Amino acid sequence: MTYPFRSVTILALLLLTSLLAACGFHLRGAMSTGGEIRQLSVTGNDPVYQRYLSRAMERSGINISDQTAPWQINIVNVEREVDQQTVASAGYFEQRIAMNVVYQLQTSSGLPLFSPVQLSRERYITQNQDAPNAAESEQSIILAELQQELIATTLRRIHNLSEAELSEEAQRARDALKVQMENSEPNRNTQP
Repeated sequence: MTYPFRSVTILALLLLTSLLAACGFHLRGAMSTGGEIRQLSVTGNDPVYQRYLSRAMERSGINISDQTAPWQINIVNVEREVDQQTVASAGYFEQRIAMNVVYQLQTSSGLPLFSPVQLSRERYITQNQDAPNAAESEQSIILAELQQELIATTLRRIHNLSEAELSEEAQRARDALKVQMENSEPNRNTQP
């Protein structure tokens, strides 16, 4: 009698496992994206966002190093906004929660590559004016979700770049800086 029960249990577990695999379920772990960039440093003016971005990059296979990284991602600006959008009616009001991040890729010496990238996410929620503590908790949760979305988008963009693209862009930036410096120097060879 135990053999049929054991067979049914094993068959049910196999069926459940195959269904989970078919729907795309996977255990949480390191994000493997296969990008070429292996080392970066993270700088900026928002230490909380920097810390979460650095951790996500390390989990995705990028080594975060301040001294020896050839490239750096500079977090130029992080804004978190919570705005009431409607007047309270029947005890409820609508709120807009948004997060904006501006970052720029740079060489290790701080020479900017590409234009700054601005990422934005927002959500609208309905709040009960009689439950301010619940509203604050929900705002914190939504801001954390928006931050995770922005970090995931940043990671995808970073992993889509190749070392060759970054090297070419760095050379273009150096050449443009050299031309700019030559044009700003007064021409000493001209005679009055």
